[in-house]
Amino acid sequence: MQEAEPSDFGPSRYGDSFADVYDEWYDDVSDAAATTSFMGRFGEGQRVLELGVGTGRLSTPLAEAGHFVVGVDASLPMLDRFRGVEAPMVSLAVGADMAVLPFATESFDTVLVATNTLFNLNEPGTQAACLAECRRVLRLGGRLVIEAMVPGSPDPMLDRLVTTKSIDVSSAVLTATVRDSERQEITGQHIQISEAGIRMRPWRIRYATPDQLDEIATGADFRLGDRFADWDGSAHTEDAPNAVSVYVAV
Repeated sequence: MQEAEPSDFGPSRYGDSFADVYDEWYDDVSDAAATTSFMGRFGEGQRVLELGVGTGRLSTPLAEAGHFVVGVDASLPMLDRFRGVEAPMVSLAVGADMAVLPFATESFDTVLVATNTLFNLNEPGTQAACLAECRRVLRLGGRLVIEAMVPGSPDPMLDRLVTTKSIDVSSAVLTATVRDSERQEITGQHIQISEAGIRMRPWRIRYATPDQLDEIATGADFRLGDRFADWDGSAHTEDAPNAVSVYVAV
């Protein structure tokens, strides 16, 4: 089978693939209450920009906590399901590429990029472009908060996997992945099998280590303020599977 061209995995691919099942499959992927509490440490009534806002799972509680929240997502099917409009402090959800933000300079106090969202920018240079845009729209001293997995050591046994995501009496969801450790890419398919047929849900991420993220952030005029293992503020250790990094705009 011919490998998909990079353009097939553009900025909207992830959201377009999962919009109709995102809330069902990923409602517990990140602790929304803990995220909201964590963001509160930067002050009350912040102007918050969330990249990859999706259906509003995080932006809605942030708005309910008193922040003025704007969301961006490249996937129009995701934005069609955006539920944050019911919260009065959410001004709008905008369809846009995260690497080309349609906002004025110094428009926000904080930018939130949760749950590996940055890694969905899988073309070379796009993550750096995104962070440069984040710096442009942040005020001096504003924060960029990135939640991302910490990749483990390369292991050929993990380069090609098929696992079972879920199974019940009427359907099964299998996840097939291919990892390219040299390019730091994982290409995957969630294969949904049911009596109605087979549905393919493709995705691709380009992952980075915390040190690599620090390098990209430094190049975009950020400095690392803090790094935690989770939204509860646990200390980050070398073996932590995730990292919540707080960068300060300088």
